[in-house]
Amino acid sequence: MNSPIAPPLLAIRPLEVAIRLAEPVEVAAGILLVRLPLPFALDHINVYLIDDAGGWTLVDCGLDTAASRAAWEAVLSSPAVAGRPIRRIVVTHHHPDHIGLAGWLSPRFDAPLALTAGELAVAGRYTDPARDVVSERMGFWREHGLPPDMGAWLMERMPRYAKQVHPLPADVQVVDPARTLAIGGRRFRPVIGHGHSPEHLSLFDAEGQVLLGGDQILPEITPNIGVWPGGDQDPLHSYLASLQRFAALEGDPLLLPSHRQPLRGLHARVEQLRHHHDARLHAVIDRCTRPSTCYELLDALYGRPLRNEELGFGLSEGVAHLNYLQGLGRLCSGVGADGARRFERVRAKESD
Repeated sequence: MNSPIAPPLLAIRPLEVAIRLAEPVEVAAGILLVRLPLPFALDHINVYLIDDAGGWTLVDCGLDTAASRAAWEAVLSSPAVAGRPIRRIVVTHHHPDHIGLAGWLSPRFDAPLALTAGELAVAGRYTDPARDVVSERMGFWREHGLPPDMGAWLMERMPRYAKQVHPLPADVQVVDPARTLAIGGRRFRPVIGHGHSPEHLSLFDAEGQVLLGGDQILPEITPNIGVWPGGDQDPLHSYLASLQRFAALEGDPLLLPSHRQPLRGLHARVEQLRHHHDARLHAVIDRCTRPSTCYELLDALYGRPLRNEELGFGLSEGVAHLNYLQGLGRLCSGVGADGARRFERVRAKESD
């Protein structure tokens, strides 16, 4: 879930630019940031228009809501954008706030849509009208100790993926992670991340020192790293391994994230994210002195009681941390007669 963390290090320098909803602003040469509304606690997403051959390449699209469509109409008629078509759409990952309006914008401009194979596969499954992805989580919630009344509350209120994502075009291009993407005068190297989503695409222009980071590296907040039915069962391991790729990027690129303010200081931010998860892991280990469900450990993980609407994502991220510790041999778990899985610290003699 998106959790506040420690104040930025001195090495992190937010870009001093005013960002307003539906008002494109240039954040790097030939790159416009467009902020679109979201109906959540995290109330916006940043998408990017890159100057490209008399038109634009769009990176991410926003959620399929009336408010987002209205924002796009304002953007497309703005002086900064008007008269120049969207020629191509690249989506970083399958989450609704990123891919939601791709199927609406793509046919409008006859613009091809591209994303990685891993993200396309999940988007295809989730948009299947015969599936209710939320109901598929009920067994997972029960296993990890969520009270039945809370599960019913979430079932009733959690938004369904297919209602937030416009139907995708029949023909979708697959991004080859090994090939550079030429966009305008820039050459972007794909940087693949895992943990937040299966095959998240970030784009790095080494010469121009720009990183379109998507959700993989965010300022001030952390991307949700969660276990979902049918997905990666140790996503925190996958995410922490992915951070190595970003730590290895050369220079001090301008990070253009999907949420909050662009910044410089990527490598310091990567270190903050590592320390954040390390602190959470230690807090959980300290609490696991007796068998406990993930639900019982949430206050230790987050340092506060979660609101009802936070429990779905909170539980998935809690299980990610517990599974990671179990993979390291620091915790063990078992399912009791009540069907609930409980985790407990491995004693020193058991780990010898």
